[in-house]
Amino acid sequence: MPGRITSFVFVPEDRCTRKGDHRTLFAPRIKAIVAAAVLTILLVPRPACAQSTFTVDDPIASELAAMGKRGQVIAIAREQTLAILQSENACSAWFREADPDSAEVFRSLHYEITEHEPAFIFHMKDGQGGGPFKHPWAARSTQNAGQNSTVGLNSGGPFFSASSPVLEVDNKTTMQWPGGLHRLVIASFLGNSPGARITTLLHELGHIVGRIPEDSDSWDGLSSRNTEEVLRHCKHDIRATAAETTYRSSR
Repeated sequence: MPGRITSFVFVPEDRCTRKGDHRTLFAPRIKAIVAAAVLTILLVPRPACAQSTFTVDDPIASELAAMGKRGQVIAIAREQTLAILQSENACSAWFREADPDSAEVFRSLHYEITEHEPAFIFHMKDGQGGGPFKHPWAARSTQNAGQNSTVGLNSGGPFFSASSPVLEVDNKTTMQWPGGLHRLVIASFLGNSPGARITTLLHELGHIVGRIPEDSDSWDGLSSRNTEEVLRHCKHDIRATAAETTYRSSR
């Protein structure tokens, strides 16, 4: 243990030395032992000092901590996304082409959760049992809004949820009827997964810094194409980060 070398030092007694000489010879040894112990105490790192590192104040983290369990979910995804943007990789380089400070822009973003939004998956039937699915929106932001803007997250969307009820839609009569449950996805990532959340946040950052064009919650497919563009540059890093998260949580 630090500072306890004297516990492990044995000084033999010289039985052939007279009492006065014994005291004289033993004194330098005591001084040497004490000096060694003091030197060890000075050289051994103090745990308290090693752990007290300077941290930059992060008001967004405080905001998310006040939002409960969902705030914690956002905070984890935010940290993972920020790690990608602050590293040297194809994804961060692509974002820096639009804004050299894209990582700091992302770090400054605020978050709000939208409750009671429609969370249905619409299935436009084509008369043969097929047809496109339109999933509920995951997040919203303002195009080219820049630093300190806000990302809105749908409480019933794929950022937080893994499945949603389906509404079948007739493409001729626009009649709707229930169609059971269906998995929510963001591209190839299942809803309520690290990959889906990171992809969502990168997609919104793409709007905020003008990296991808504006889209909407419509049937035109532009939002999906924008997500594909994000994944074209970031899929590898998203998968690596998501896989690391899954590995840690399983330990």
